[in-house]
Amino acid sequence: MALPWLILLLAGCRGVGTQRFTAFAPCQAQVLVTSSRTVLDVRCANLTEWADYSFWENLQMLAPTPKRWKLEMTLQVERVVAGDFGGQTLHLHWLRHPTQEQSETLGIPHRGGFTNGMPLRIGFDDHSDKHFQHLNLMVRHD
Repeated sequence: MALPWLILLLAGCRGVGTQRFTAFAPCQAQVLVTSSRTVLDVRCANLTEWADYSFWENLQMLAPTPKRWKLEMTLQVERVVAGDFGGQTLHLHWLRHPTQEQSETLGIPHRGGFTNGMPLRIGFDDHSDKHFQHLNLMVRHD
């Protein structure tokens, strides 16, 4: 019974609670629309990056340089493409920083990635509070 806790303690907690997503290239816009219940054109209004330290990194005396980041994003809704959505803004809590492969698919630099003012298309099946079910992201090139 204690073994899973010991493994978690030694392995670390990086990524726990972060929002995963699937990246889509602009040429896959129709695939994103058909694979999501709700699809919105949004613009990143506020972006904050947080270090995503593992438990072991947190225990080190001197703060290490983070290897991974998680993002807080406030998105301004510009248009409902598919489904129903009544709000003007969305908040993505602890969005996982894109991997190298996701960055290439999105067409953004791996270091730097998302920026304030960036136009995005997002799709999801459901959401509660700040977490989304089957979140899909694409960078729009309007």
